[in-house]
Amino acid sequence: MSASTKVRIPYLDFLKCFAIASVLLGHSVEQITGNDFWDNPIWSFIYSYHMPLFMFLCGYFFSSSLKLSFIDLVKKKFIQLWIPSLTAFALMFLFVWLTKYNPCPELMDFSWFGFFNAVWFLKSVFFCYIIGYLFIKIFHNPWVAAILSSVIVLLFPIFNTDNIDYMLPMFWLGYLCKLYQATIDKNRKVLLIGSTVLFALLLLKWSGRLTVYMVPIHVFDWASMSFDWNNLGITLYRMVIGMAGSMFFFLLTPIVYKGIESWKITPVLNNIGKCTLGIYWLQTFLLECTWHGIGLYVNTAASFIIAPIIMIIELTLCYQLVLLLKKNKVTKLLVLGEKER
Repeated sequence: MSASTKVRIPYLDFLKCFAIASVLLGHSVEQITGNDFWDNPIWSFIYSYHMPLFMFLCGYFFSSSLKLSFIDLVKKKFIQLWIPSLTAFALMFLFVWLTKYNPCPELMDFSWFGFFNAVWFLKSVFFCYIIGYLFIKIFHNPWVAAILSSVIVLLFPIFNTDNIDYMLPMFWLGYLCKLYQATIDKNRKVLLIGSTVLFALLLLKWSGRLTVYMVPIHVFDWASMSFDWNNLGITLYRMVIGMAGSMFFFLLTPIVYKGIESWKITPVLNNIGKCTLGIYWLQTFLLECTWHGIGLYVNTAASFIIAPIIMIIELTLCYQLVLLLKKNKVTKLLVLGEKER
C-alpha cells in the first residue's frame, strides 16, 4: 500500500488488486463464520500470504524513499500513513461516544493498544520504512541491513506492536527483489517452480491456528535470558510460508497478466490496485465493524459461496467510495493520505 512510483508497472497494480481482494475475502470469512474461521480452509490459505504480500510490495517500492532525507521521509510517510490512521481512530471514537454502541469491541478499543490496532498495517508500513531507511544508511549493504534489523526486531517484544517483527522480513524481501529484478526476470520460470513447490509443501502443515493472532511472537524471554524454541520454530515457519507465498504470486503475476492484458476488465482491476490504501481503510468500517455488528453467521460450507459474494460487493463499494473521496482535498488527505499537488 505504498505510494505510487512515477512510472507504474501494470502487472504490479494487478497484483495489488489481487492482494486487497484477498484481504477482503479473508475478512469476509472471518465476519460471517463467528469464531469458526480459525480452521476455515479459505481463511487459513489467505492468512498464509495476504499481509506478507502487501508488505513485500511496500518493500519493492522502498528504493525511491532512500533518495529522500530522513526528515522528508518521515514527513511523507506521516502524511500518507499516520493521518489516515488518526482519522480512523477518531471516527471510531466519535461513533461509539455518540451512539453508546460499539459494534466491534475487539477492534474499537479506545486505548493505546486500540489506537495501534486500528488500521494496524499502515503503522507497520511506517515503522518498516523508518527501520529500513536507518539500517541502509548506517550499514550500506542491503543484506547486512536486512538480516541484522530482522534479528533485532525479533528479539525485542516492543516490536510485536503492529506485527513489525513479522512484517519486516517481508519488507526486505520485496526490496531485495527490486534490486535483483534483472536476475529474477532471467530466471523467472526456475524461481517460480521453486517457490511453487516450497509454498505447496509448507501449506500441507499450515493452519490458521499458527497465525500471529493465535501464536504471538515471543522468541526470547529477557527475564530468564532464554529462547522459546517452539515459538521460534512456529515464527520461522510462518515467515517462510509468507515469503514463499509472496514470491509465488509475485513471480506468477506477469505471466497471468500477459494473458489477460487485453481483457476489458483489466484496466479496472489495475485501477483498484492503485487504491489499496483507501480500500483497506474503508473496509475496516464497512466490513470489519459494520458486518461484525450485524452478527449474521453461516457455516463453513456456506462461506465458500457467501464470502466471495460479500468480497466482490465490498471491493466494488470501497473502490467507488475511494474515487469519491479523491474528489475532495480534505477527505483525500484525511482518509487517503494524499496531498493536493
